[in-house]
Amino acid sequence: MSVVYVFLGGGIGAILRFGLTRLIHQFPKSVFPIATLASNLIASLLVGVFLVLMMKMKPTNAESFQAFWIIGICGGFSTFSTFAKENLELMERGQLLIAILNILISVIFCILMVYLGRKLVG
Repeated sequence: MSVVYVFLGGGIGAILRFGLTRLIHQFPKSVFPIATLASNLIASLLVGVFLVLMMKMKPTNAESFQAFWIIGICGGFSTFSTFAKENLELMERGQLLIAILNILISVIFCILMVYLGRKLVG
């Protein structure tokens, strides 16, 4: 059943991201990617809120809640929220070097992969 919750939440999250982007693009253009930043910030905030709410639930309800709200909605809205959550957890466990490496490797190599993908097709 969790797959259904992820599927539904992911679709809703993607539609919300699309709507937010269209809303923001109605305002004067900016060189800075404001819509992406906004979705990343909102999703990261929501992941924090949802994690606290999930901890207060019965384990059986928490699994469905996580599948729909955190993995589905927030994941469809922005996968950066999961990236932020995982790095915060590393830092909280005292694994600062691993967190820094994850951040640097993820950002640098993902940018390189987008570049590579464009070069392969273009």
